[in-house]
Amino acid sequence: MATNPRFPHQCVIYRKVGATSFNPGETKEVYKGECRKSSSTNIRTFNTGSNTTGKVDIADYRVSMPGIVKGIQKGDLIDVTDLIGTETGMRIVMVDATQLGEHEVADENGKTKIVRGGTAVLCNAPSN
Repeated sequence: MATNPRFPHQCVIYRKVGATSFNPGETKEVYKGECRKSSSTNIRTFNTGSNTTGKVDIADYRVSMPGIVKGIQKGDLIDVTDLIGTETGMRIVMVDATQLGEHEVADENGKTKIVRGGTAVLCNAPSN
């Protein structure tokens, strides 16, 4: 688990490349690191778009990461490990990055550094 109390969870954001009904494709990792998963009870009114049947996508979770994470796209998948367990294969339905705020995080060598901004995604848990 992470040591930053503002981002106590761990997450991996990835996408499937070249997947078809006959080929599982390859997995491309976009982000791996600290995050914060929170329930969406206060964000269920977000209208993130509609699919071909006219239904509205509704997010099950909001996940925030320190700093600006480039390359995340709608449709990417995210696995989040929190204090309860790991939620896998959630689909990202909205991405938001901001330059506001500063966060203190540890780098891969354990040294503290300051990152500016933050990235948040809304994601749907798998329905099965």
